Parts: sequence; C-alpha cells; structure tokens
Amino acid sequence: MRPWFPLLAGSVFYAFALVWAAGELPEDGVPLHFDPTGAPTAFGSRAWFLTLGTLFGLLVAGTGAGLYRLVATGSLARVSVPHRDYWTAPQRIGRLRRMLAEDMGRTFGATLFLLTVVPVTAVYATRTDPPRLPVGPLWVVLALLVAGIAGYCLYLARYRYRPA
Repeated sequence: MRPWFPLLAGSVFYAFALVWAAGELPEDGVPLHFDPTGAPTAFGSRAWFLTLGTLFGLLVAGTGAGLYRLVATGSLARVSVPHRDYWTAPQRIGRLRRMLAEDMGRTFGATLFLLTVVPVTAVYATRTDPPRLPVGPLWVVLALLVAGIAGYCLYLARYRYRPA
C-alpha cells in the first residue's frame, strides 16, 4: 500500500460524510457544539456547519499533505526522531523518509476518518427531540481515540524508530 493512501482514504470518507450530511441536515437549527452531557450549546445553519466542516477538513488534509511532502522530499533538519544519528546516516535516510511518510499518511488519514463522526453525530442530534447526543457512546469513542493516539505514539517512540 502506498504511504499516502490512508490520507487519501480519510479525506474521501470525510468528504463523503459532509456530502451525506448536506442532504440530511435541516436548513436551520444544526447543532454546532455540545457540552459533556451531549446537550447542544450552539446552533447554526446547515450552510455554516458545512462551511466550517469543509474548512476544517481542508486544514487537516492540507496539513497532513504538507507534512507528508516535507518528510518525503524536504529537509529533515527540524524533524525530531529517536536515534537521530542512526537514522540520518546517508544509507538509512531513504528508509527514514519512507517510515515518516507512512506515519504522516496513517496519522492524518486516521484523523480525517475519525472526523467523519462529526457530521454523523450532527445528523443524529437533529433527529432526536430535544436534540442531543448519546453520552455513553460519545465518551467511549473519545476514550478509544485518546487511547489509540497514545498507544500509537508509544509504539512510534519505543519500537518503530529503534535501530535495527
């Protein structure tokens, strides 16, 4: 699999979720923010929700693509990696670039994939009366997200960049 594929796949899933939400959300009264209990604290129009969602998606995808490009072809002088002297040796720099590019693609692709939850939850909330999110599943998803990020960072720091 190409290292950029997860980033592309996450972008496509997120775009699909926004397009789907555009057809499902009401014209007005779309929840834009929720408190920890799942109750909406701010409402707006469908157009505003989709504008914010598009801008945020472009920001995440653009940052991911830019960092991907940086580690694949740019200077690695400012990139922090464990065992820097080992990995920046001329015979290993190609492998380091591939590994970093894979990590950027996976990280930002997973982030975009997880962001698909936002339009889905907004549609869900508009279909309940009064509008709200189910608190239990919401906190489970957030806990899994934090645990997944922490676990992946631990894997990267302790195992992925360990000298062979």
